[in-house]
Amino acid sequence: MRILFVTPTIALPLNDGGKIRKWNVLQALRSLGQLDVVVFHDQTLPFPHKVFEGCGQVHVMDSHLLERTPSQDKLYESTVGRLGLLLGSSRPFRFLGPSNRSLSDWFATMTNEKNYDVIWISNAVTAISLKWGDTRRTIVDGDNIDFVMNLQLLRSSRWYGAKILNYVDVLKLAWWERSLHIWYARVLRCSTDDQRMLPGKNIVVIPNGTDIPEVIDRKPKNRLLFVGKLSYEPNRVGVEWFLKTVWPAIRSRVPQAELDIVGVSPGPCIQDQDGKAGVRVLGFVDDIQPYWQQAKLSLAPLLAGSGTRLKILESLAHQVPVVSTVVGAQGLNLGEQQGVFQTDSPERFANYCIDLMSDDDRNRQLGVSGYDAVATQYSWPTIHQRIRDLVQEVASESSGKEPLRYPSTTNSRVRPSHELNACSELAACSQDAVNKARSA
Repeated sequence: MRILFVTPTIALPLNDGGKIRKWNVLQALRSLGQLDVVVFHDQTLPFPHKVFEGCGQVHVMDSHLLERTPSQDKLYESTVGRLGLLLGSSRPFRFLGPSNRSLSDWFATMTNEKNYDVIWISNAVTAISLKWGDTRRTIVDGDNIDFVMNLQLLRSSRWYGAKILNYVDVLKLAWWERSLHIWYARVLRCSTDDQRMLPGKNIVVIPNGTDIPEVIDRKPKNRLLFVGKLSYEPNRVGVEWFLKTVWPAIRSRVPQAELDIVGVSPGPCIQDQDGKAGVRVLGFVDDIQPYWQQAKLSLAPLLAGSGTRLKILESLAHQVPVVSTVVGAQGLNLGEQQGVFQTDSPERFANYCIDLMSDDDRNRQLGVSGYDAVATQYSWPTIHQRIRDLVQEVASESSGKEPLRYPSTTNSRVRPSHELNACSELAACSQDAVNKARSA
């Protein structure tokens, strides 16, 4: 089987949910046969060669082709400019970028020549930037429903001049995301909740997963733990809400309670809490295991989001119960019996945390129950098999059909910045040889 995987770069370390999902999709696809890759990578950063070892041909494209242009960013900063962007394009702000026909021509020509059995595109932005539609063999991983997250963030934010424009943009984004299933063979969602929200006969659920540790040695203290990339707005807003409305109530009743906040780019508001009232803002850590080992419980205090939270699955895989908002735990088939407690009330949130800190036996039992549930439903090997089954199903449906044909464009200006042929040989090559990979 010949498969093409199209993705934004997967940079090491795998320290956020998006990278972890893409990495695991890559592992599952690579086990099915010849896998070529188109990867959009920031040309100012070293290319993660190790990630793509074992692949066939790797086409490296500039990541700016998936981003808003500097002129679009400048317009977005003002209300008048944002109005111009809103009226000047059918695309929502999320899908704006360079209007570059040569990129789509190059991609169509390349796929026409290779005639892949299945094409897997890792998100909607990438598929739309390529101007690519294919109902025969293309799978688009719509792991998040962005219009839902944007709407939740708008509702929880203060009023500002361009807010009404962002509400109109959410309507645009909702239309695009609701239409995805018309253009592709399959569109993926992370949960049945998301599938019900945007239904379609070719909408398929491929949930997020987690690695299951072989050995768990908990030594819990009165420590709470948050893990997540804090440059992601729902994480940042959720942690700020917890610090402001929940943490003071916990500390007033359990003065010895401590909170560890782990994640890159905490921002000044969160960083300012470091060293105050038992809070440690740790940023990125090389080894998260000691923090799971010492945590009595973990937190998922998100007020906005879609898809599912890998931080909850990872916590239960370490037998650590979770207290979450309703949004934070949405989409997971896990409840209080499996160690996941949900509430949007600051008072009840604090009570759940205090109860889990005060009853060690119950805490331990809930951790074991959560571990068993996650190991059964959400282990990455289980998810890998679901991915392989889906790819084989799509390949079988398209087999024997007339191949898609796109007009060849010989003067396309967009070309891969690098093409790494026989990437499986990279492991045996020196770094010097890798750096000499031919450029377009």
